[in-house]
Amino acid sequence: MLQEAEDNYYITAKHLLELSERAYKLLISSEVSERRQLIKFVLSNLGIEGKEIHYEAVKPFDTILNFASSQSWLLGLDSNQQPTG
Repeated sequence: MLQEAEDNYYITAKHLLELSERAYKLLISSEVSERRQLIKFVLSNLGIEGKEIHYEAVKPFDTILNFASSQSWLLGLDSNQQPTG
């Protein structure tokens, strides 16, 4: 049972990452109603103030966006990398 839960977790994470990777293409190629669904699935508290759009990302997309905008997940060299310099 624990193994099944772990497998489901990784499958779900994989699908979320794949969706995140394809989100722009999905948004551009979709009909208006599908775009709304995709945006509601990923974002909440949408608002416009002047020319700025304000939003909050829904979990777990908030974590993906936070990591995408930082390099904190790149903590160090792995076994295949060589230091430069």
